[in-house]
Order: sequence, then C-alpha cells, then structure tokens
Amino acid sequence: MSLSWGGSAGIELLAPVTTVAQAAAAAAAGAALVDAGQDGALVPAIRGAVRGVRICCQHEAADLVRDADLAARSGAALICPGPDAAAAAVQRGVAAERILVQAAPAGIEPAVRAGWPVLADLEGLADLEGLTDLEGLAGLGGLAGLEGVAGRARIEALAAVCAWLGASVLRTRYVAEVRRCADMIESILGRRAPTWAVRGLA
Repeated sequence: MSLSWGGSAGIELLAPVTTVAQAAAAAAAGAALVDAGQDGALVPAIRGAVRGVRICCQHEAADLVRDADLAARSGAALICPGPDAAAAAVQRGVAAERILVQAAPAGIEPAVRAGWPVLADLEGLADLEGLTDLEGLAGLGGLAGLEGVAGRARIEALAAVCAWLGASVLRTRYVAEVRRCADMIESILGRRAPTWAVRGLA
C-alpha cells in the first residue's frame, strides 16, 4: 500500500506504537498512519488486524520508511530529514510525491513553499527547539514535559502551530487530542466544514 502526499485528504496523524492493540486504538482515535519503529514483525501483525491503517517501519512491506534505498526498492513513501535529503532521494529514484520532509516549525513554511509536504514530530519538538524564533511562542516553555495536563497542552499548542504553518502529517501519541486540533485548524483555514457551528444572534 504505497501513498503520496499533497492531495485533498487533509492533515494526517502518525502514531508511534509498540503493539497491535496500540495500533488499533490509534486508528480508532483518528490516526491514518502508525509508526512501528524498527519492529518489522509488527508490520504483518498490524496489517492483518487493523484495516486501512498505513504503517511506518524499516521493513520491506511498510508503507512509509526513513531509508531512501529501501523506499526506492519497495515503492514506499519516504521521510527525509530536510529538503536537501529529499532532493537527493529523488535523484536516487524515489518519486517526489512519495516524500515527506521532517521539519521543526521554523522550517515548515520554507519546505512547503519549496513544494515538499511536511511531517512534524510533535513529541520531538516538545523541548521547543526551533520555536523561539517564532513570535509569541516563547511562553510555551513553561509547559515542561509531556505528561499530564500541561504536557498535553504543549502538544496541542504545537499541533495547532504546525498545522497552521502547513504540515501535512503530525506525529503524536496523543491522537484524539491532536486530531481535534488539526480539524480545528483546517476548519479555520476553510479546508473542512466545522464539526459543530453556532451562529451568535444579537
């Protein structure tokens, strides 16, 4: 099951998982993609148990990988660490429409302008590295860690920022919360109808 980016499907979520049960729960909460890391045995197990979800893993049968040679051989989509790596992957035979560029918030808009769909790893960004040059976001530094209410608030704030800047895929374990944030931003941007709307009457 290969995949491409930049269509009309909207923002997709990539959930890190270590079990089939976690993959099923993530899919039920709104993740179209799950990340099995290096555990190739999870690919057929998830494929057999969870219908419709696409799998990121360093495995020949995965839908999304992080190795350009593997992507070129298998036809999988590819996550690249930056635009230069993406351009190099195209030279190695990976179709441009199958490439995702991973970026911090400050790098999302330049990558999008260059024509690359972007993956934002929200938990990887939770130390706010790369956010300090974006006006008005420095105050998020007070939300330390990823656990509890404050940690989830940080992830939700990052999700909203990255979605607004143009990220195509958000990687997070907080699938339900981030799905709501992504849907909200797409509604604000006019790309989807709001789930619930109330018109104020004077």
